[in-house]
Amino acid sequence: MVSEPRFSIGALVLAAGGSRRLGFPKQLLTFRGSPLVARAAGAALDAGARPVIVVLGADSDLTVPVLMGIDGITTVINEGWRSGVASSLTAGIAALLEHGELDGFLVTLVDQPKIGAAALQRLIDAFDDGHRIVASSYAETIGVPAIFGKEFADELLKLTGDTGAKQFLLERADDVTLVEMPEAEMDIDTVNDIDGMREADTTEWPKT
Repeated sequence: MVSEPRFSIGALVLAAGGSRRLGFPKQLLTFRGSPLVARAAGAALDAGARPVIVVLGADSDLTVPVLMGIDGITTVINEGWRSGVASSLTAGIAALLEHGELDGFLVTLVDQPKIGAAALQRLIDAFDDGHRIVASSYAETIGVPAIFGKEFADELLKLTGDTGAKQFLLERADDVTLVEMPEAEMDIDTVNDIDGMREADTTEWPKT
């Protein structure tokens, strides 16, 4: 059972990309019975994040209907998604800031199918007054999902182009609290990745 967060954490799901290498919308791929975009948003909700903002861009006309009817989710359309991931990150943070005072922002991706509520809960549990940036550690690197304290909002809003959360984390590595996150190793960029996802779907991975 997922416990109530000790802090007020809003979440944003980055789901605006054009899936160029894949050739069709990864947001709509199904894993364990749910489209990836709905699975990512649902994981954030189940982990206790409120509000949950899903940033859409490419193929938003196809993706919005998938999320309709899921309470607690707000969609934001990033018309400038082609300019790079920073535009989606900043659009999501700006939307979160409109929802009142939050202690931090949880940033997740649409294409990490093994990330469920229990994985996000580990990040939330590690976030407190003394640990203001909490990030996933996997495959000998650090990255998202990650949580950023509210005091980093202004810096994050200044990001441009393809400078996303990962680069922000790497530049502040000494200030980052790491949480082992093997679930984050799988992401979906190519058809071969889909094959790996389908194989994982038949294995005994925790159904979170």
